[in-house]
Amino acid sequence: MKLCFCIIVSYVCILGYGEAKASDFAVEIAARHIDVTVGFTGSSIELFGDRRNKDTDIAIVVEGPRKDITIWKKARVMGTWVNRYYLTFKDMPVYYHYASTIPQEIDDNLDLIMRYNGIGHPALFTSVDVEKSGSIKDVTEFQDAFLKEKEKKGVYFDKPAEIKFINDNFFRVRFDIPASAQTGEYKIRSYLIENDRVVEQRVDYLKVEQVGVNALVYKMAHDHSLFYALACIGLALFCGWFASVVRVRP
Repeated sequence: MKLCFCIIVSYVCILGYGEAKASDFAVEIAARHIDVTVGFTGSSIELFGDRRNKDTDIAIVVEGPRKDITIWKKARVMGTWVNRYYLTFKDMPVYYHYASTIPQEIDDNLDLIMRYNGIGHPALFTSVDVEKSGSIKDVTEFQDAFLKEKEKKGVYFDKPAEIKFINDNFFRVRFDIPASAQTGEYKIRSYLIENDRVVEQRVDYLKVEQVGVNALVYKMAHDHSLFYALACIGLALFCGWFASVVRVRP
């Protein structure tokens, strides 16, 4: 009986400690759904949070849906420049942005923690699987080309987003979502870092989804491609016929 009582008390203490620690860090998303409609020009993800200890650091990572992404390198073949070499990054996020209060000058231990938790662009390539043509030895130029292409499209960013503190503990951060961002489920990972280690972590999700006419057209094109193609052909024929009927002849 005494042993059971000790076990129960220990369990309750562990739960209480976990709840107390959880209250040291809180992050909330302003809206968990972004509607993509006709004329969509982009949006943003707004997060608000609070930390109990002002001497801790915060890092927040936003990742879009993942897929394989191939980067090609041109080479001269018989006097013509063609895509000859390729490297495919497996399971990479189509959108990536992060915010952090961690200073730029960090020690090796903190750098390892950032890479392990996927914080910052260098962390993206730490453990990624690649498929490449046999003659490629240095993948650095492909990594640089990958980041450059994504930054040009506005779905990756060369600088972290700014975490704005309203006071010592309460903060706000905004991540821009361009019109070119793909739809799907976006993953938001938040970290509380103290003494070069992650002491709190939480994961939230947000959906970027087409609604209205956009959603109807997208669903028809993907789920009923034959009927969609026939409808497009029929509409084109009707428009051509109608234009010939109403055309003013000299």
